[in-house]
Amino acid sequence: MSVTGVILPKLGLTMDVGRLIGWLKQEGDRVEAGEILFEVETDKSTMEVESPVGGYVRRLLAAAGDDVPVAQVIAFITTTADEPLDVPTSTAPPPAAAPVAPTVPSSVAALPAPTASMGATGGERVIASPAARKRADELGVDLATLRPAKGGRISVEDVEAARPNAGTNAAATAMGGARLPLTRMRRSIAERMTHAFRDVPQFSISRDVDMSAARALRASAGVSYADVLISATARTLRDHPRLTMRYEPDGLVPGQGIHLGIAVALDDGLLVPVLRDADTKDLATIARDRATLQEGARTGKLPAASLTGALFSISNLGPQGVDRFTAIVNPPEAAILAVGRVRDQVIAKDGAAVIRPVVTLTLSVDHRVVDGAPAAEFLADLAGRLEVGTA
Repeated sequence: MSVTGVILPKLGLTMDVGRLIGWLKQEGDRVEAGEILFEVETDKSTMEVESPVGGYVRRLLAAAGDDVPVAQVIAFITTTADEPLDVPTSTAPPPAAAPVAPTVPSSVAALPAPTASMGATGGERVIASPAARKRADELGVDLATLRPAKGGRISVEDVEAARPNAGTNAAATAMGGARLPLTRMRRSIAERMTHAFRDVPQFSISRDVDMSAARALRASAGVSYADVLISATARTLRDHPRLTMRYEPDGLVPGQGIHLGIAVALDDGLLVPVLRDADTKDLATIARDRATLQEGARTGKLPAASLTGALFSISNLGPQGVDRFTAIVNPPEAAILAVGRVRDQVIAKDGAAVIRPVVTLTLSVDHRVVDGAPAAEFLADLAGRLEVGTA
């Protein structure tokens, strides 16, 4: 009989501990190599982790909700189901411990028992936000009977809509007055944004941009305003490499490539998947890759590598109807571009008042890396590129 110890893998450069969300297999179950074995919550998202080998799950050494150090043994898998298993019941190093590889982030989940991730018949796994799972427990709603109204996972609103007497003041009672525990993602966002706001000297500048040419380009290419803006931003950054540098106490570190972080809002936080080498891609490719990243972030189908390496980020609240806003720089990046909605506005053109589609772009920068004049030059060049439709 061969025995393999399963360890908690390191799923990111800053990860030291992960929180076990739940097991998809129980002791005695058969598991195939590459089959999803468990879910773990990191500071970025929740990852599904595959079994490194095929065999039988003989012992589980951690439970849902446990915080587990990286590389700690959390299970044993054997090639046979019935032979006596002579291994420690603790997390001591196993015989021939095998590494496991993450597949994709799933939705950020709460800490349910393993069966809470499965449908009523043990089939399709239910993907739900932590708040939705908590509210479902409070209301006695079976998550396996629900389907998300939007996106790829069940939200609090979906749970509220399914409860008895759902029409009576659902908004006022959505959270039931209960305190929501912080997920690792929420805690990570809080810590990083507090650090950025407190320790990074940053300033913001804004500019209104005539999007008439960009609108024509968008229509002819069959893409979105977001795709045109991503393309224009990436190409403008070629001429302003300082905005892709990062600050370190002993100097500024140049960025390698134009890797753009695309902020995606989730029910319980924010993910920023990375569109790599965006300046080398045509509009059609950008549109496809951007849509894939956003859908993957919302439905929990992203490779872990897609969440690291951004050198400059774009946060777009235009689809939510926001005219303008200021985003916070996310270290070690030196800049972030906040994008409002494209709206019809009266502007002066050649001495006459005309109506044009206009967007407000707000650039926030780390003042340790970039000063006001270079930041303004970048924004002016970006505006110029958009206004002539050369994205």
